[in-house]
Amino acid sequence: MSSFLQQMFAQNPSTAEASRRPWVFLPYDRQNDRLGVVANNPDAGILLVESHAKGQARPYHRKKVMLVLSSQRHFALEQLEKGRPVLYLNAPESFGEQLRTVQQRLHLGPLLLSPPAERELRKDLEAAQANGLRLQYQPDTAWLSTEADWEHVFGKPTRGRQYLMERFYRHMRQTSGLLMEPSGKFAGGRLSFDEENRERYRGQVPVPPRPTFPVDAITREVVEMIDRLTPNTLGTSEGFDLPVTAGDVDVLWQFALKRLLPFFGPYEDAMDSREPVMFHSAISALLNVSRLLPGEMVRDVEAQYRAGKIPLPSAEGFIRQILGWREFMRHMHRVTDGYRTLEQSPDPPANRNANRYSPMLAKEINAAEPDRPAVPSALDAHLPLPPAYWGERSGMLCLDTVIAQVMQTGWSHHITRLMVLSNLAVLCGFSPRELTDWFWISYVDAYDWVVEPNVLGMSTFADGGLTATKPYVSGAAYINRMSNYCGQCALDPKKSTGPGSCPFTALYWSFLERHADLLSGNQRMRMPYNTLGKKSADERTALRERAERAVEQLERGEIVT
Repeated sequence: MSSFLQQMFAQNPSTAEASRRPWVFLPYDRQNDRLGVVANNPDAGILLVESHAKGQARPYHRKKVMLVLSSQRHFALEQLEKGRPVLYLNAPESFGEQLRTVQQRLHLGPLLLSPPAERELRKDLEAAQANGLRLQYQPDTAWLSTEADWEHVFGKPTRGRQYLMERFYRHMRQTSGLLMEPSGKFAGGRLSFDEENRERYRGQVPVPPRPTFPVDAITREVVEMIDRLTPNTLGTSEGFDLPVTAGDVDVLWQFALKRLLPFFGPYEDAMDSREPVMFHSAISALLNVSRLLPGEMVRDVEAQYRAGKIPLPSAEGFIRQILGWREFMRHMHRVTDGYRTLEQSPDPPANRNANRYSPMLAKEINAAEPDRPAVPSALDAHLPLPPAYWGERSGMLCLDTVIAQVMQTGWSHHITRLMVLSNLAVLCGFSPRELTDWFWISYVDAYDWVVEPNVLGMSTFADGGLTATKPYVSGAAYINRMSNYCGQCALDPKKSTGPGSCPFTALYWSFLERHADLLSGNQRMRMPYNTLGKKSADERTALRERAERAVEQLERGEIVT
């Protein structure tokens, strides 16, 4: 047993001590004592749980497990130093089972908590409640919006309707007062400055070196536990450099706020192999375990804008990600029950045995299982995810560069996620469910409420337009314009067919041709379909053959030539 667990178990309260006070259960993604359920119950102790079953449910990236557990352990020690009683559990059973057992053993009253962010945890607790676990829910102040906000904009959920983030973001800006003028108008006269935030990075502004956070003894003990309990996880523990203490988290946020965000806006969509993080704050993993609180962050950014230290396009771009997109996505997951209310299109069972990486994905999906993972696929995409997504070289430098970064760090910024990883998957017809599961285990900031709507919705169009008005797809021209990848690649982005051509462009035109019945009537797709219509039959055949060859090579794990 680790020295940390020995220390925590030794100070755990006795039955007499524990039964005299209320207890707040804080899940793995609510590591903050400024949350309402903690702040509003000052006499309550804090109950923290480590579940081996959760860690073994998927082969999560090692750095994600390291962050969640090391941060939670440091949080526990911080609370003890503040004089707050902590009851710490670590066992093979699920969260719900451990809570039910300790509640009965120590004669605890109903446990106080906020509704868990993750659907998976909510279902776990519901099962334990059916077996006697007693819970008392209080509002979750980690979110910036409520169900009432959502219903004010969109009304009650109805099947087949479309939800636009811009409408929700407009409401949230107006009701929160963020980046609003006294007149009631948006700062700068516009809701969004997204069109100004699309510059390619050519070294115009040096990217400052990020602060480093050496691994300590507690984190090393977490690594030893991972090695013992879940040795087949993704990625590596080497180079772990995420803050796990409250003080270090604040250091990183202040650095991002003052050194990165002033330059964030213009290069928000840029991709560069030399600067993979660019001016992104890269704090999403800390935000999603509540070490940072979104309300405090957006107010900090607005204060820097008001003080003239962050330009409006950068401030608005960052606030839109937090106040707009993040809140919008968690509501999308909630009102669709994790996209289970949509029409389902299960992958062929053989998908999960398609290559040697299949065991890394979630268990085979049983279409008859009532609570199965959502498997919408409006584009009828069912090909298994190829070896290139697991680190085998493809010869496509953009893909190989981003995958290598993910395998090493468990993170890449939103444009590489959208326009390299997801774009390729959509163009090739790879399974949206497999891509979702891949993101879920590969990224340090991935949880069901954020990864499923982002991948099944926005980035793959598997929901048929519920979340996005058109598929986010492009040929090689976009990647060449927004990155330095193509200049170093053996595949030519300016050639769509023939020797040395980059397959992205052929895949793009082949995708449009393949889905013309579904997409050609979309007003936002009118121009590319007009261009496709002008191509000769021979040119379209050549594009189709080039695309098919690239998909076959990716599926076989070969270098794309």
